[in-house]
Amino acid sequence: MIDTVELIKTFVILLAIIDPIGNIPMIMALTENKSDGDYKAITSKTCCAVVILLSASFLFGGYILVFFGIKMAAFELVGGIFLLYVAFTMLINSKNSFLYSGDAGEKENIAFMPMTFPLLVGPAAMSSVIIQSHNITAWQVKLIFIGEFVVIGVLVGLTLKLSKVILNNLGKTGIKFITQTMGLLLGSLAIGLVADALKLLLPGLS
Repeated sequence: MIDTVELIKTFVILLAIIDPIGNIPMIMALTENKSDGDYKAITSKTCCAVVILLSASFLFGGYILVFFGIKMAAFELVGGIFLLYVAFTMLINSKNSFLYSGDAGEKENIAFMPMTFPLLVGPAAMSSVIIQSHNITAWQVKLIFIGEFVVIGVLVGLTLKLSKVILNNLGKTGIKFITQTMGLLLGSLAIGLVADALKLLLPGLS
């Protein structure tokens, strides 16, 4: 049975983490020397790469945890703490400071690195979908979640294509406001994730 609440929760968390609008200034910096044709190609590749990386993490991330003997509750705790860190950096507007090197835009192919990983789909997004996949075994439900990742990929693609328009209309102040709002939302969700993980690891707290 599909848990609609969890589906919506996953969508909101991922959108807050990926934050395509908040990443527009960084994306513009990475692609400032690219031609219009190159930019369109990068946009299409990045859109596909986002879907593939999220889907791969969702489908196979849990098996990696099992292979290394990592308990899901422990992973949830670490993932929640990392999400809190990402939320904090969004709130103080320094999310990308540790993701970007000055010569990244000079690389020939930037669609996967650094555009998709780690700028858009970094460790926080990957850990989030791995945690979400833990109790999902039915392939019908898994396909619905993958469909959700496709929607997110399309939204990322549209944001990239309209990046100049969005930047001109919102300005850096507007984008900063959106990023901080998403950071506040993400932080609230992350605290809930940490609390749930602590209850599982330390039953005496509940």
